[in-house]
Amino acid sequence: MLKPTTEQDKYLRLTVAVILLLWNWLVGTHLKTPYPDLLVELYSVPLTRFFLLGLVILSAMWCPTVGILAALAYVTLGGDVLFVLNRS
Repeated sequence: MLKPTTEQDKYLRLTVAVILLLWNWLVGTHLKTPYPDLLVELYSVPLTRFFLLGLVILSAMWCPTVGILAALAYVTLGGDVLFVLNRS
């Protein structure tokens, strides 16, 4: 499971890791990232947070590097959205 089985899997892992790295770079380096109201409302529903956490777990099972980057994206999203929820 840790080693890519095909060339496509290898490039897909690299692509997803780069996308998550860019997301973390763009979102994680700002203290207050403006999110759409729909995303903020969806994040306030617990089922959405469980779904996102499930995606983090599944991505970690697929590739540990992608899982770490997805977990960091989940934490930065949660921190920013909770800041927006507390402000309103």
